[in-house]
Amino acid sequence: MRQFHRCGDLAAGFTRLQCPDCGHERLLAFTCKTRHFCPSCHQRKVLQTGDWIARVLCFDVPHRQFVFTMPKPLRGIFRKRRKLLDHLFSTAIDSLQDWMRARLELPDGRLAAVAAVQTFGDYLNFHPHLHVLAASGLIDREGRFHVLPLESIEPLAEVFRHRFLARLREEKLISESKLRQLLAWTHSGFSLDAGEKPVAPNDVEGRKRLAEYLLRAPFSLEKITWNESTGKVIYRSKRSWHTKCNFQIFEAVDFLAATVEHIPPKNQQTVRYYGLYSNKSRGLAAKTGRLRPEMADAKRPEGAATNPAETLFILPPPEPRSGRFLRPLWRDLIMKVWGEDPHKCPCCPGTMKVVGTMIRRSEVEFFLRLHGLWEAIVALPPPPDPPFDIETMEPIEVPPHAIWRDDFEDFGPDRWTEGDPAWTAPELDLGDGRRLVLDGPDPFPEEEWAVVGVN
Repeated sequence: MRQFHRCGDLAAGFTRLQCPDCGHERLLAFTCKTRHFCPSCHQRKVLQTGDWIARVLCFDVPHRQFVFTMPKPLRGIFRKRRKLLDHLFSTAIDSLQDWMRARLELPDGRLAAVAAVQTFGDYLNFHPHLHVLAASGLIDREGRFHVLPLESIEPLAEVFRHRFLARLREEKLISESKLRQLLAWTHSGFSLDAGEKPVAPNDVEGRKRLAEYLLRAPFSLEKITWNESTGKVIYRSKRSWHTKCNFQIFEAVDFLAATVEHIPPKNQQTVRYYGLYSNKSRGLAAKTGRLRPEMADAKRPEGAATNPAETLFILPPPEPRSGRFLRPLWRDLIMKVWGEDPHKCPCCPGTMKVVGTMIRRSEVEFFLRLHGLWEAIVALPPPPDPPFDIETMEPIEVPPHAIWRDDFEDFGPDRWTEGDPAWTAPELDLGDGRRLVLDGPDPFPEEEWAVVGVN
């Protein structure tokens, strides 16, 4: 949360960009790079991974999104034991594959799917559910793709319901009486949504939209409204069938607690790849080379109309390239998220170049004052005098000649470093009768000072 608060703050550091043609300079603020909490930083990861899934990972076959949800009485089991969500992954994927195999009469058919778990609802309530982007069919041993016909998915929902409850009972997470009670419900509380129809084989943008929805952030800044007079947060979303409203009001602390609850534990995999989309299968395909595509005779129920257009085949995945090669440039990601090219000079057609990064407090203050931006931002609060431990409330002994380290680390004694605060910055002639005078440690040697024109 502290990192998110400093995201995009010029006082936390920035990169200097300068146009070699006209000399115009721009300051590009650092980001916090916090996923699952900072919407803008998480969105860059969503765009990067979603594009890779749609263009590189997925075959050119119909794809469909399946959403597996569970009833409210079972959600509390996973609130503080997120590791148990592995049961949701395994049960849903096994149910989906077995249902497709039975429907297509392919006992050895292989699935191709990407699954992502989400723990949030429309209003940040704890609502664990699984999104699965899967090829709408199976691939046989010869590499032929068999299309799954459009029909009711109620049998799949029942298979998932019984298997998931059996898994919870097997792990002793629910009692026998609770199991019988849930099975006796008229409305099971489990739901399965697969959309109206699959995405077309060549619809790359459609696959990309589904992939980005799988990876989306828990909340959006556009939905948040802060009411300063009441000290409350108004969070807007689609109309709720329960409250009949399209907004919810939070106390400030309650809203922070609701957002933090959806940060996944360390080392937990929220996105997993199965079948022919798994890392192992793609690695074996790269070693064995590409297979010759052949037409597959899709299995159809008796009496169903035969449509040759529904029978498709696939090419094996392309040879994998390094992650660095597939990773889009930070410039492209900024253009996608913010809609502006950071390298384009606003004063001329030139392309701006990186001339340095500024992270020290004295460096940051110098260039922000030079550009007239220091007064326009919120200055960082000074350290407590004397500093104290937030838990014991005892003063912290500060070493002599200590300098406050202004970075992203936690507050504590380690944020003080040895230094010499006696140096005074020289005056800087701006060339138009003005002189810039700053106080503080020398950011860099005098011979490296550069005079930048002020527009």
